[in-house]
Amino acid sequence: MRGKARMLGALAGACLAAGAAPVRADEAIDHVNNQESLSVGIAPLHATEAALNSSGASLLDTSAGTRFLLGYEAARARTILGVPDLYTDFDLSVGVATLQYTGNANDPTAGANEQFNQSATYVEEELRLRLGKTFAFLRSGTFALTPFLGVSQKAWLRDTTAHGSATFYDHVGMEIGALVQASLPMQLVLGADAAIGRTLGTVIFDGAGTQSYAKATTFSLRLDHRTFPDWHQRVELRQSTLRYAQPGVTGYFEPQRSSSLSILFSVGGEVSVL
Repeated sequence: MRGKARMLGALAGACLAAGAAPVRADEAIDHVNNQESLSVGIAPLHATEAALNSSGASLLDTSAGTRFLLGYEAARARTILGVPDLYTDFDLSVGVATLQYTGNANDPTAGANEQFNQSATYVEEELRLRLGKTFAFLRSGTFALTPFLGVSQKAWLRDTTAHGSATFYDHVGMEIGALVQASLPMQLVLGADAAIGRTLGTVIFDGAGTQSYAKATTFSLRLDHRTFPDWHQRVELRQSTLRYAQPGVTGYFEPQRSSSLSILFSVGGEVSVL
Protein backbone atom coordinates (compact mmCIF):
# COMPACT_ATOMS: atom_id res chain seq x y z
CA MET A 1 0.00 0.00 0.00
CA ARG A 2 2.81 2.36 0.95
CA GLY A 3 4.65 1.54 -2.30
CA LYS A 4 1.53 2.30 -4.31
CA ALA A 5 1.04 5.60 -2.43
CA ARG A 6 4.66 6.59 -3.12
CA MET A 7 4.17 5.74 -6.81
CA LEU A 8 1.01 7.83 -7.03
CA GLY A 9 2.77 10.71 -5.23
CA ALA A 10 5.72 10.57 -7.63
CA LEU A 11 3.35 10.50 -10.63
CA ALA A 12 1.42 13.51 -9.28
CA GLY A 13 4.68 15.39 -8.71
CA ALA A 14 5.83 14.64 -12.24
CA CYS A 15 2.53 15.90 -13.64
CA LEU A 16 2.77 19.11 -11.62
CA ALA A 17 6.37 19.66 -12.75
CA ALA A 18 5.38 19.11 -16.37
CA GLY A 19 2.48 21.51 -16.01
CA ALA A 20 4.75 24.11 -14.45
CA ALA A 21 7.34 23.88 -17.23
CA PRO A 22 7.52 27.18 -19.12
CA VAL A 23 5.94 27.27 -22.56
CA ARG A 24 8.26 28.42 -25.36
CA ALA A 25 7.14 30.69 -28.19
CA ASP A 26 6.40 28.76 -31.35
CA GLU A 27 8.72 28.63 -34.34
CA ALA A 28 7.00 31.42 -36.30
CA ILE A 29 7.37 33.95 -33.45
CA ASP A 30 10.94 32.81 -32.83
CA HIS A 31 11.80 33.46 -36.51
CA VAL A 32 10.34 36.96 -36.33
CA ASN A 33 12.30 37.77 -33.17
CA ASN A 34 15.61 36.77 -34.72
CA GLN A 35 16.04 38.84 -37.86
CA GLU A 36 17.63 41.93 -39.32
CA SER A 37 15.61 44.13 -41.66
CA LEU A 38 15.72 47.25 -43.80
CA SER A 39 12.64 49.44 -44.14
CA VAL A 40 11.34 52.30 -46.24
CA GLY A 41 8.30 54.37 -45.42
CA ILE A 42 6.44 57.64 -45.25
CA ALA A 43 5.39 59.55 -42.16
CA PRO A 44 3.17 62.64 -42.01
CA LEU A 45 4.45 65.09 -39.40
CA HIS A 46 2.60 67.76 -37.44
CA ALA A 47 4.57 69.74 -34.84
CA THR A 48 4.02 73.00 -32.99
CA GLU A 49 6.31 75.29 -31.00
CA ALA A 50 5.09 77.89 -28.51
CA ALA A 51 6.62 81.05 -27.03
CA LEU A 52 5.64 84.32 -25.36
CA ASN A 53 6.46 87.77 -26.69
CA SER A 54 7.52 90.68 -24.50
CA SER A 55 3.87 91.57 -23.86
CA GLY A 56 3.07 88.05 -22.62
CA ALA A 57 1.02 87.11 -25.69
CA SER A 58 1.23 83.50 -26.90
CA LEU A 59 2.97 82.82 -30.20
CA LEU A 60 2.76 79.57 -32.15
CA ASP A 61 4.89 78.14 -34.96
CA THR A 62 3.62 75.11 -36.92
CA SER A 63 5.52 72.62 -39.11
CA ALA A 64 3.65 70.17 -41.33
CA GLY A 65 4.69 67.84 -44.12
CA THR A 66 5.51 64.24 -45.08
CA ARG A 67 8.81 62.61 -44.18
CA PHE A 68 10.46 59.88 -46.25
CA LEU A 69 12.08 57.29 -43.96
CA LEU A 70 14.86 54.72 -44.26
CA GLY A 71 15.46 52.36 -41.34
CA TYR A 72 17.43 49.40 -40.00
CA GLU A 73 16.23 47.03 -37.25
CA ALA A 74 17.88 44.08 -35.51
CA ALA A 75 15.90 41.84 -33.14
CA ARG A 76 17.25 38.95 -31.07
CA ALA A 77 15.70 36.39 -28.70
CA ARG A 78 18.43 34.47 -26.93
CA THR A 79 19.47 32.64 -23.75
CA ILE A 80 21.82 34.63 -21.52
CA LEU A 81 23.29 33.19 -18.30
CA GLY A 82 20.80 30.35 -18.48
CA VAL A 83 17.76 32.64 -18.79
CA PRO A 84 15.86 31.86 -22.02
CA ASP A 85 13.97 34.22 -24.33
CA LEU A 86 15.71 37.46 -23.37
CA TYR A 87 14.64 39.93 -26.07
CA THR A 88 16.58 42.85 -27.56
CA ASP A 89 15.49 45.17 -30.34
CA PHE A 90 17.65 47.88 -31.93
CA ASP A 91 16.01 50.30 -34.35
CA LEU A 92 17.61 53.19 -36.26
CA SER A 93 15.89 55.44 -38.79
CA VAL A 94 16.62 58.62 -40.72
CA GLY A 95 14.13 60.86 -42.48
CA VAL A 96 14.02 63.87 -44.80
CA ALA A 97 11.18 66.20 -45.70
CA THR A 98 10.18 69.56 -47.08
CA LEU A 99 7.88 71.13 -44.49
CA GLN A 100 5.40 73.97 -44.64
CA TYR A 101 6.57 76.22 -41.82
CA THR A 102 4.12 78.83 -40.51
CA GLY A 103 4.76 81.22 -37.66
CA ASN A 104 6.56 84.33 -36.49
CA ALA A 105 9.70 85.57 -38.22
CA ASN A 106 10.94 88.09 -35.66
CA ASP A 107 12.51 87.48 -32.27
CA PRO A 108 9.57 86.80 -29.91
CA THR A 109 11.11 89.17 -27.34
CA ALA A 110 10.10 92.02 -29.67
CA GLY A 111 6.63 93.50 -29.43
CA ALA A 112 5.80 93.13 -33.13
CA ASN A 113 6.10 89.80 -34.97
CA GLU A 114 5.89 89.40 -38.72
CA GLN A 115 3.88 86.38 -39.85
CA PHE A 116 5.34 84.03 -42.46
CA ASN A 117 4.36 80.89 -44.33
CA GLN A 118 7.12 79.20 -46.32
CA SER A 119 8.86 75.89 -46.95
CA ALA A 120 11.70 74.51 -44.83
CA THR A 121 14.10 71.61 -45.27
CA TYR A 122 14.01 69.01 -42.51
CA VAL A 123 16.32 66.12 -41.56
CA GLU A 124 15.88 63.77 -38.59
CA GLU A 125 17.56 60.80 -36.92
CA GLU A 126 16.05 58.46 -34.32
CA LEU A 127 17.33 55.36 -32.53
CA ARG A 128 15.78 53.01 -29.99
CA LEU A 129 16.99 50.08 -27.89
CA ARG A 130 14.57 47.79 -26.04
CA LEU A 131 15.36 44.99 -23.57
CA GLY A 132 12.74 42.51 -22.39
CA LYS A 133 11.75 38.94 -21.54
CA THR A 134 9.34 36.89 -23.67
CA PHE A 135 6.62 34.78 -22.06
CA ALA A 136 4.65 32.38 -24.26
CA PHE A 137 1.08 31.34 -23.56
CA LEU A 138 -1.23 28.56 -24.72
CA ARG A 139 0.09 25.03 -25.00
CA SER A 140 1.25 25.60 -28.59
CA GLY A 141 3.10 28.83 -27.76
CA THR A 142 1.24 30.74 -30.48
CA PHE A 143 0.72 33.79 -28.24
CA ALA A 144 3.60 35.68 -26.63
CA LEU A 145 3.95 38.70 -24.35
CA THR A 146 7.22 40.61 -23.98
CA PRO A 147 7.41 43.37 -21.33
CA PHE A 148 10.37 45.67 -22.02
CA LEU A 149 12.33 48.70 -20.92
CA GLY A 150 13.74 51.03 -23.54
CA VAL A 151 16.01 53.99 -24.15
CA SER A 152 15.77 56.30 -27.15
CA GLN A 153 17.39 59.32 -28.77
CA LYS A 154 16.03 61.66 -31.43
CA ALA A 155 17.41 64.71 -33.22
CA TRP A 156 16.19 66.92 -36.04
CA LEU A 157 17.39 69.94 -37.97
CA ARG A 158 15.07 72.41 -39.68
CA ASP A 159 16.44 75.15 -41.92
CA THR A 160 14.46 78.08 -43.29
CA THR A 161 15.22 81.65 -44.29
CA ALA A 162 12.40 82.90 -42.05
CA HIS A 163 14.46 82.97 -38.85
CA GLY A 164 17.76 83.49 -40.63
CA SER A 165 19.24 80.43 -38.87
CA ALA A 166 18.61 76.71 -38.53
CA THR A 167 16.78 75.13 -35.57
CA PHE A 168 18.36 72.06 -33.96
CA TYR A 169 16.55 69.71 -31.56
CA ASP A 170 17.82 66.70 -29.60
CA HIS A 171 16.43 64.57 -26.77
CA VAL A 172 17.19 61.36 -24.86
CA GLY A 173 14.35 59.38 -23.29
CA MET A 174 13.31 56.24 -21.42
CA GLU A 175 10.19 54.10 -21.81
CA ILE A 176 8.35 51.08 -20.46
CA GLY A 177 5.99 48.96 -22.52
CA ALA A 178 5.01 45.56 -23.86
CA LEU A 179 5.04 43.66 -27.15
CA VAL A 180 2.22 41.21 -27.93
CA GLN A 181 2.59 38.64 -30.74
CA ALA A 182 0.25 36.04 -32.18
CA SER A 183 1.19 33.31 -34.64
CA LEU A 184 -1.31 32.98 -37.51
CA PRO A 185 -1.69 30.48 -40.37
CA MET A 186 0.34 30.81 -43.58
CA GLN A 187 3.59 31.86 -41.80
CA LEU A 188 2.07 35.15 -40.59
CA VAL A 189 2.80 36.77 -37.23
CA LEU A 190 0.73 39.69 -35.96
CA GLY A 191 2.44 41.97 -33.47
CA ALA A 192 1.52 45.10 -31.53
CA ASP A 193 3.53 47.11 -29.03
CA ALA A 194 2.79 50.12 -26.85
CA ALA A 195 5.03 52.17 -24.59
CA ILE A 196 4.93 55.25 -22.41
CA GLY A 197 7.88 57.29 -21.21
CA ARG A 198 9.43 60.71 -20.98
CA THR A 199 12.43 62.61 -22.19
CA LEU A 200 15.31 62.83 -19.73
CA GLY A 201 16.75 65.93 -21.30
CA THR A 202 15.98 68.05 -24.33
CA VAL A 203 18.17 70.59 -26.07
CA ILE A 204 16.77 73.12 -28.52
CA PHE A 205 19.09 75.52 -30.30
CA ASP A 206 17.81 78.43 -32.33
CA GLY A 207 20.25 81.22 -31.68
CA ALA A 208 19.99 80.36 -27.96
CA GLY A 209 19.62 77.15 -26.00
CA THR A 210 16.94 75.93 -23.62
CA GLN A 211 15.86 72.65 -22.02
CA SER A 212 12.44 71.07 -21.66
CA TYR A 213 10.88 67.72 -20.76
CA ALA A 214 8.08 65.85 -22.47
CA LYS A 215 5.84 62.83 -22.07
CA ALA A 216 6.16 60.31 -24.89
CA THR A 217 3.85 57.58 -26.16
CA THR A 218 4.41 55.09 -28.97
CA PHE A 219 2.26 52.41 -30.57
CA SER A 220 2.87 50.11 -33.51
CA LEU A 221 0.96 47.39 -35.35
CA ARG A 222 2.86 45.04 -37.64
CA LEU A 223 2.17 42.01 -39.82
CA ASP A 224 5.19 39.83 -40.66
CA HIS A 225 5.22 37.17 -43.41
CA ARG A 226 7.92 34.54 -43.76
CA THR A 227 7.87 34.07 -47.54
CA PHE A 228 10.94 31.83 -47.83
CA PRO A 229 13.30 30.28 -45.28
CA ASP A 230 15.32 33.14 -43.78
CA TRP A 231 13.37 35.80 -45.74
CA HIS A 232 10.63 38.04 -44.34
CA GLN A 233 8.44 40.95 -45.39
CA ARG A 234 6.64 43.21 -42.93
CA VAL A 235 4.08 46.00 -43.10
CA GLU A 236 4.01 48.27 -40.05
CA LEU A 237 2.07 51.26 -38.77
CA ARG A 238 3.64 53.42 -36.05
CA GLN A 239 2.16 56.27 -34.05
CA SER A 240 4.28 58.45 -31.77
CA THR A 241 3.47 61.55 -29.74
CA LEU A 242 5.49 64.05 -27.69
CA ARG A 243 3.66 66.39 -25.32
CA TYR A 244 5.44 69.27 -23.62
CA ALA A 245 3.63 70.68 -20.60
CA GLN A 246 5.85 73.71 -19.98
CA PRO A 247 4.30 77.18 -20.29
CA GLY A 248 5.54 79.47 -23.01
CA VAL A 249 8.94 81.09 -22.49
CA THR A 250 9.77 84.65 -23.50
CA GLY A 251 12.41 84.62 -26.20
CA TYR A 252 12.45 80.91 -27.04
CA PHE A 253 10.17 78.68 -29.08
CA GLU A 254 9.72 75.36 -27.27
CA PRO A 255 8.05 72.27 -28.76
CA GLN A 256 4.50 72.04 -27.46
CA ARG A 257 3.32 68.86 -29.14
CA SER A 258 4.58 66.65 -31.95
CA SER A 259 2.65 63.72 -33.43
CA SER A 260 3.35 61.43 -36.36
CA LEU A 261 1.97 58.30 -38.04
CA SER A 262 4.49 56.20 -39.97
CA ILE A 263 3.72 53.59 -42.63
CA LEU A 264 6.71 51.27 -43.16
CA PHE A 265 7.49 48.35 -45.45
CA SER A 266 10.39 46.11 -44.39
CA VAL A 267 12.34 43.20 -45.85
CA GLY A 268 14.67 41.15 -43.69
CA GLY A 269 16.64 37.99 -43.17
CA GLU A 270 16.87 35.74 -40.15
CA VAL A 271 20.00 35.51 -38.05
CA SER A 272 21.27 32.59 -36.06
CA VAL A 273 21.69 32.97 -32.31
CA LEU A 274 24.42 30.98 -30.59
